Amino acid sequence: MDGLLTTQGLTDYQSALRTLGTSSTTDQETNSVASGNSFSSYLTDAVDQLNQKTATMNQDTVNLITGDESDLGNVMIRMTEAQLALQTAVQVRNKCLEAYNDVKNMQF
Repeated sequence: MDGLLTTQGLTDYQSALRTLGTSSTTDQETNSVASGNSFSSYLTDAVDQLNQKTATMNQDTVNLITGDESDLGNVMIRMTEAQLALQTAVQVRNKCLEAYNDVKNMQF
C-alpha cells in the first residue's frame, strides 16, 4: 500500500481494482450493482478523478516553466486541489486499512 503515494502506484492500484470488479460476482453483488453503483465503481471513479487532477497539475507545472501559462494563481489553485485530493485518497486508504484490520482481529 505504500505504492499509493506515487502516480504510478495509484494507476497500478486502479488497474487491480478494475480486475477485481470484473471477477466473478455473487447474486447479492449482482443485485447491488443492478440497483446502483458498487463501492468499487465509486472508488474507481475517485481514483480516475485523482489521476486527472494530478495530470492537470503536472501539465500546468510544465506550462508554467516553459512560459505557456502566465497565471501563477490558477496554477497554484490546481496544485492545491491535486494535493488535497491526494491527501484525501491517502486518508480513505488508511481508514479502509483500519477497518480491515478491525474485522481481521474480530473473534467469533
